[in-house]
Amino acid sequence: MKMVVGLGNPGLQYEGTRHNVGFDAVEKLAERHGLKVSKKGFSSLWVKGGVGGEDVLFLLPQTYMNLSGRAVREALDYYKLAPGQLAVAHDDLDLPLGRVKWDLEAGAAGHRGVGSMIDHLGTKAFYRTRMGIGRPSRKEEVESYVLSPFAKAEREVVKAMIGETVELLEKWIEKE
Repeated sequence: MKMVVGLGNPGLQYEGTRHNVGFDAVEKLAERHGLKVSKKGFSSLWVKGGVGGEDVLFLLPQTYMNLSGRAVREALDYYKLAPGQLAVAHDDLDLPLGRVKWDLEAGAAGHRGVGSMIDHLGTKAFYRTRMGIGRPSRKEEVESYVLSPFAKAEREVVKAMIGETVELLEKWIEKE
């Protein structure tokens, strides 16, 4: 069994924001396999189903981004999964808009949701797909930037980035 986590913030006011692309990618992956992430538990929305013959737990923590590690730890413990059976999709300010990067054992690089996961898991030994959202011109604008929606002109790039992330996650799930 493997677990795929999308990082984001719960609530309608955060839908479609830069910080929620992790939620968007995991929901898209689940939908592609006929699943809807809607069950409540593990301080999250979740669903369990099959992808390419592999059982997968899809998880969207509802703890807000900066506390995501608590929810992930809860689900890992319940299913007795190791961090190496986990892949996380999240936004990344350090990558240009649309760029996707696959990592294993990378640090948080200032991402508080990933930092929370590292703290709660006690390790960096999990997979991550980092989705580039670009960076605002001024450091003091970061919070409002990540919580803002994508501009209309950016939406096709974002759609392609989510598609690439879904493909990477499927390949990871189906290998081994």
